[in-house]
Amino acid sequence: MSEYDGSTADDGLTRTLGLLDCVLLSVGGMVGSAIFVFPGSTGLLAGPASTLAWVVAGLLMMIIALCYTELALAFPKAGGPAVFPAETFGRNRTVRLFASYLEGTSYCIGMVFSVTISALAIAQYLGIAFPRAKGYVVPIALAAIALSFLVNLVGVTSTSRTNLVLSALLLTILLVFVAIGLTRFEPTNYDPFFTSGPAKFFAAVQLALTGYGAWTAIPSVAEEVKRPAKTVPRAILLSLLVTTVLYTAVVVALHGVVAPSAFAEGSPVTTVPLGVAASKLGVPMVRQYFLPLAAVVAIFTTMLVGTMSASRVVFALGRNGTLPRAFAAVHSRFQVPWVGLVAVSLVAAALTIFPEYFYELLVIASVVGTGLPYALNIVSFVGLRHYRTDVTPPFRAPGGDALPAVALVALSVAMVGLGSTEVLWSVGSIALLGTYFLVRYLRRPDLFRQRDAATNWE
Repeated sequence: MSEYDGSTADDGLTRTLGLLDCVLLSVGGMVGSAIFVFPGSTGLLAGPASTLAWVVAGLLMMIIALCYTELALAFPKAGGPAVFPAETFGRNRTVRLFASYLEGTSYCIGMVFSVTISALAIAQYLGIAFPRAKGYVVPIALAAIALSFLVNLVGVTSTSRTNLVLSALLLTILLVFVAIGLTRFEPTNYDPFFTSGPAKFFAAVQLALTGYGAWTAIPSVAEEVKRPAKTVPRAILLSLLVTTVLYTAVVVALHGVVAPSAFAEGSPVTTVPLGVAASKLGVPMVRQYFLPLAAVVAIFTTMLVGTMSASRVVFALGRNGTLPRAFAAVHSRFQVPWVGLVAVSLVAAALTIFPEYFYELLVIASVVGTGLPYALNIVSFVGLRHYRTDVTPPFRAPGGDALPAVALVALSVAMVGLGSTEVLWSVGSIALLGTYFLVRYLRRPDLFRQRDAATNWE
């Protein structure tokens, strides 16, 4: 069987994920803590126009996703984001492996910190229904990370089924919130629609973009997807469309219920916007139990997807030699990259114990863990089109060379507003990653002189 339609992939991984699995895997990863927190901040920045900001962010992410989709089908291997640069960054193997390593490690940084932050947030949301939970933030976070690890260890099918059930529950609760919110809708809250200038509007777009990033879970597990040539592009675009519609509906309901004047610096609506909106719906059960339950479910699905995605990227880096080969180990029974799962979970757990450094870590996660991987893979898309003429992917993104140019513009919008502190922390992190690669190169130069088996490149 070909790599596009087979039931078994290389390195012991098995193709078990269908279209619905992939869509819900992506939606479950995207619809996490972002929708329970960020609408308050986007409302503070752009007022009612933040509803448009969420739509624009979703459309921009679809443009970036088209580049990823073609890459994922050209190279449908586990750990996709780290695989693409290794296959497309010119003829020099060392350059390609460095780009792959930088892409993979930065992507993992974003995912691991997402898992850590989500784990710490679980106790806060549980505290709405069970106030005593707020006194056990770290123990609850560690328990959540352990549970996420165990679900992932049992196998990608188990992870997918758990995610399917949790995502269905989450979507139901959010749709109930939207339905009740629309019955209390106040049109005057949208007059005027634009309450700030372009700079704040694009800052809101930047913030909203971070809520759409987890669709990259699909390329990262492409080697475990049934019929990836058809499933991957459909799943990516469909999941982004579903998430964009859901996010927009939630934000529309939020602004229809909460007056514009409530979106002020220091106001509760900027930190728990849906909780504030729920308190105005006249349905105490929604605020006291349903929304906290939805938040916990959303956060845990984000943890499941983040742990799974990061472990596959670590697996890919171990397979190409930029990380020790031990990270490419696959569990003989469960058929998952268990060493990668252990590494990701241990790092996330360790970071959970030191929450006082979270601001710096959040900055690194947002810039290094989001912007850098997207930029590298947009360049990978150009490399696929111009250097890898020996590869013919079954899906070809529309737009020609204009598509990556537009994608880079979209990415630049997401990076607007970075201050000097954010830049320094991000550059420092990249320098540390580069230092490890240099040490690895000096200690194992043989890894960088091997001839590529799949191409004629030296």
